[in-house]
Amino acid sequence: MLDRYPQIAGFVLAGGQSRRMGRPKHDLTLGDSTLLTRAVRLVRSVTRTVAVLGPHERVPGLPLAALGFDLLVFPDDIPSRGPLGGILTGLRHTQSEFNLFLSCDLPFMPARFLRYLAERALESEADVTLAQTPLQGFQPLAAVYRRRTRTAIQASLQEGHNRVTSFFDRVRVRVLRWPELARPGFQPFIFDNLNTPEDYERALRRTGNGSAPRGLN
Repeated sequence: MLDRYPQIAGFVLAGGQSRRMGRPKHDLTLGDSTLLTRAVRLVRSVTRTVAVLGPHERVPGLPLAALGFDLLVFPDDIPSRGPLGGILTGLRHTQSEFNLFLSCDLPFMPARFLRYLAERALESEADVTLAQTPLQGFQPLAAVYRRRTRTAIQASLQEGHNRVTSFFDRVRVRVLRWPELARPGFQPFIFDNLNTPEDYERALRRTGNGSAPRGLN
């Protein structure tokens, strides 16, 4: 398959409690697939393996049987600690030093960006490789994490920190600044995520109530 990276494993974060959305985000539909299905297929197009990570109470019921290939599913090792707990779970299970994580609630994330991210991670050999969004924030849920960051993540969780970026001062981080990302033509909306019903409605309007925008492959 074109542009798959055999040295990188892939993980899809199936989402947390979705309080603001009012329903599981992974089960929302855009086009002919759920957000979870799209994220799994997207990551699988870039990495050599893909597994799904999620809360204990949700993982057994994830709708994955229709994907047409074997898929590992891991419940969070440390429950109720958000995406950072999911990332640690993935890094505990991986056999790869470099690991791509993608949240399922980023419906406009293109495979082209994930390939760009993977290439920069392998070039820099940083512990974490992630993008700076146009609003000057980070997007740590479409990022590459090295397996050796497990110790720093676990220490941060043990100190009571759930924010994904809480351990960044303990490791080497490669930030892809927005001007760098704009040059190859990436658009700001690829970092839009879905947190509320209003976000979902906007996503449906952007996609014409179904199909994905052009240029997302």
